[in-house]
Amino acid sequence: YTRGHLVPAGDMAFNDKAMKESFYMSNVTPQKRAFNNGIWKELEENIRNWAWKNHKLYIVTGPVLDKSINKYIGKDKVGVPKYFYKVILDIDDPDRKGIGFIIPNEKSDQPLENYEVTIDSVEKLTNIDFFNELLTDDEEEKLESRFDSRKWKTSKKLYQKRINVWNKQ
Repeated sequence: YTRGHLVPAGDMAFNDKAMKESFYMSNVTPQKRAFNNGIWKELEENIRNWAWKNHKLYIVTGPVLDKSINKYIGKDKVGVPKYFYKVILDIDDPDRKGIGFIIPNEKSDQPLENYEVTIDSVEKLTNIDFFNELLTDDEEEKLESRFDSRKWKTSKKLYQKRINVWNKQ
């Protein structure tokens, strides 16, 4: 297992303090190496591209902490999550949108699109209401109950890089 970052260190390169803080234990969780170096990295890079394009995104990420955790590692018996999630919300773009991802903590050859879900689906799985302070109930209903993959284009180049390089590390 690797110490998988929830917030990628590369996203914190804007200043030294933020970069150092990205290595705190509160920002890491056990991830299988093939997951961390593969599909998770691909998702992080796609999100970075979307952030450049949309200028401002709200991103929440974490492990799914539920009764499905049945593997523990180390002397402190740290639970190894079976799944990780990310939810992404763009409310500044004239075309407001949101999307979620639920991905198994394992190597994957599947396209990232196979793991796209509604934000509501992630909320149901995690029992977390992500944007209740940011959105009205009507906005939550509209943005969290559906998504349009066409508005969240994933990079085919990154997918090929994962299949040909990252998954083999």
